[in-house]
Amino acid sequence: MDMNAYMVKNIIGDNQRFISPFSEPAGYCICEGENKVIKNSSIQKYWEKLRYMSQNIDILIKQAFKSEFYDFYGVDQNLIMSSDEMQRQLVVDSFVLYQDDYSAGCCLSNSRFMSGHFIDCLWSDSWNLIHSYIC
Repeated sequence: MDMNAYMVKNIIGDNQRFISPFSEPAGYCICEGENKVIKNSSIQKYWEKLRYMSQNIDILIKQAFKSEFYDFYGVDQNLIMSSDEMQRQLVVDSFVLYQDDYSAGCCLSNSRFMSGHFIDCLWSDSWNLIHSYIC
């Protein structure tokens, strides 16, 4: 279920670390999982999690980022000088809540130096990093 873009914008504001919720394809959503029906409590949980991510984005990206991502073949090192700079310039392309366990996932990228590639991240309901990998 795609989330209301205006509500997403209200939460993330003008934070440059997030892609616009009005971009296509829409990257802000809830995955129903086995339930097939989105519960109101899941929608509220989504807004809480997005708000938390918006307020803690730099910490969460730092937690998920691995310096070896800079050496990935899909990163144009002519356009980005170091892994630290890469980390600082990553943008949230999508934010997804998984209704079954309230884990939160996002894709990080920057089209300037990672054309067609992204870092997939997943956090538990309590914001413990489950995984992050580049593809």
